[in-house]
Amino acid sequence: MKKNDLHDALSGINKDFIAESDDFKAVSADFRKVKSRKNRIVISTLCLAFVGIGVIGTAKSGLLKKDLQTTEKDIGIISSDESNISVPVSSTVAAVIDTEQPSVNENPIINEPLYYSKLVKNTDIPELNGYDISVSLDIAAFDESMLNDSAGVIEGEIIDLWVNQYEYATASDKFEPDGQIYHKPSTVAYKIKIDRVLSGDFSVGDIITIEDYHFILDSIVSIKKGGKYVIPLGKGDGKFFDHDKIISGDTNLESCYYTLYQFHPQIEKVSGGYIVPGDWKTLITDDCTEIIMDIVDIDNVVFSFPGPLYYVPDSIFNDRITHIIQS
Repeated sequence: MKKNDLHDALSGINKDFIAESDDFKAVSADFRKVKSRKNRIVISTLCLAFVGIGVIGTAKSGLLKKDLQTTEKDIGIISSDESNISVPVSSTVAAVIDTEQPSVNENPIINEPLYYSKLVKNTDIPELNGYDISVSLDIAAFDESMLNDSAGVIEGEIIDLWVNQYEYATASDKFEPDGQIYHKPSTVAYKIKIDRVLSGDFSVGDIITIEDYHFILDSIVSIKKGGKYVIPLGKGDGKFFDHDKIISGDTNLESCYYTLYQFHPQIEKVSGGYIVPGDWKTLITDDCTEIIMDIVDIDNVVFSFPGPLYYVPDSIFNDRITHIIQS
């Protein structure tokens, strides 16, 4: 078949097809409409695929926030106004959008490594000349139930710190009949200005003296002048206690108040929270952060307290210390 003959044949077919149509323009419009509808479906599907990839990437990068409220139900079905063809949202996209993100801690400081040197202002060695810490004792482990015997729990600033030295003698037959033993104990005393009363018969603004027969003398965690602490208090009769008869000397202490448990670091107030020894079990939750001890003393000896210290945010501490005191 010649080229012209083929052209004439095709032209005839086209003319016959057009003749059978009522309106050539209507046929063209229908064709364009179908073609446009298919294009929109393809474009919509591609857009959803790109959105899904973008959302997944955003979620992995941590930029997708918990408060994003869009869910699969909210997105629903994407439909064409000109047809009933619908494209369901990708289940992967909906799952990523609807996934709950981890809660953000109320205090951002606990989301980062915490170094003791960054939390505490004063890490110098306390000036306690004359205090004798050579006594070796069997010490009972701390227990929160000890607060049942406390005279109160106060929070305040240490405004002065000093050493008291005493001398007295007791009757003893240990070395000779009707003999005597001489005692030269020392204590650490400090004045604290009360900023907050958690329990006990005290008032904010009071300045009281606390005197401890045993005192943690550590260049890092000792109670220091200028520091702020939460201290559970005991109350005695203001005298040295001795099993033997006291026959001479002065056994009157400067204060009847003493630290209830003197053998671990006291709770220290810092910005936004508290530094708490690990043996306060109720005060420490999963939202608290263990503190990294990054300070050594003058002898290059690392922190001597054997247990961990934790940063406890204000809200957790306030709620749980109240629970301990009231239980």
